[in-house]
Amino acid sequence: MKGNDYFGTAEQKLLDAFTVVDRIENKAIKADVSATLSRLYSKMDQGKKALFYAKLNLSLRKDTTRAYQAFLILGDAYYRVGLYDSATFYLNKSLVSKDYGRRSDAYMRLADIAMIQGNAVLSMKLERYSSAYKDSLYQSRGNVVTDKIVEAETDAQITLHQLYYKGRLNIYLCVFIPITIIVIMIVFFLYRKNKQYRGKNDLLQKNNQQLEKVNQDLSQHYACLQEEITQRDLEIENLRKELASCRIDEEQREKIRVELDEMVLRRKALVKEAFLHSPLYAKMQAIIKDHLDKDASDKEISDQEWQELIVSMDSQWNNAISRFHVKYQLSKEELYLVCLSLTDFPFAHLAYLMHSSRRTLYRKKNALCERIGVEQNSEFKEILRKI
Repeated sequence: MKGNDYFGTAEQKLLDAFTVVDRIENKAIKADVSATLSRLYSKMDQGKKALFYAKLNLSLRKDTTRAYQAFLILGDAYYRVGLYDSATFYLNKSLVSKDYGRRSDAYMRLADIAMIQGNAVLSMKLERYSSAYKDSLYQSRGNVVTDKIVEAETDAQITLHQLYYKGRLNIYLCVFIPITIIVIMIVFFLYRKNKQYRGKNDLLQKNNQQLEKVNQDLSQHYACLQEEITQRDLEIENLRKELASCRIDEEQREKIRVELDEMVLRRKALVKEAFLHSPLYAKMQAIIKDHLDKDASDKEISDQEWQELIVSMDSQWNNAISRFHVKYQLSKEELYLVCLSLTDFPFAHLAYLMHSSRRTLYRKKNALCERIGVEQNSEFKEILRKI
């Protein structure tokens, strides 16, 4: 807090503290010291050291699914070394926190990344959200809740949804607008044909109604799955709080533990079903079919869609992919390969989705297995189950 002239003193004291706490093996305090060291090295522009202690901080936390401050520190550390995809991934995870100060810092860092990547409009938008949360933090400390705060909170929540799922709304537009255009073209073609064959008018109307009903049913089913997943998340959170309570005996605790395990399994199944009914999954099927039919496809998975895949797989696997990513410092291509390997598509078809050859993918998989110390024919699903 005193500034650059005191950074050396602060570093020495923190390293002394780290040595002491390492000797007594207190993970909680060691994590706090690591977090502070990471922030200090970030201010000292020593990105590699900041990243090392940020990873250590996250790995020492008991609950790595809700370590929002650790996500923020790790995202900032990745930003310092220029790994913007990883930085964005963890900064987005930190935005789930309800802490206004933490959200303000995360939005500001995301604004910096957007500006570096040439998206000035998004950068200015994120800066406004950062300022809104700072104002909200000041107001909330004074126990004053105004309409402006509520409006800023609502607006920021919308942006959080967009950032965390990397433009799910854009995905809907990219998938459903072409489908709608195709439907309109079909309807127009059939309409012209029916001028000659008026007897087919009833059949055309029936087909259009059926097509509309199918699209509506799919959209409603996908929306219902998302709502049910949210409800399951709330129930799991309540069960965990009840399990942590000291006011229950061991018999009740065991019963709650069994119920919690069952709830987690049901939620995992729901997330998988939602993915199988998502526009992204339909697009992946279309890309594979194009390659099988004509050895090429004009469709490709965007960065936003890759991020949605990562979030979906991470949710299905209880955040094991996040821990795997941090532990082995996966590259962007390796992270995509791991996530795709967890889908139901044959491994040989993944080459179509990553625009690569099968030989290259097998070589990358074997190299990754060798790096983490498992047999080359090991399945990523088995590796993640161990994690």
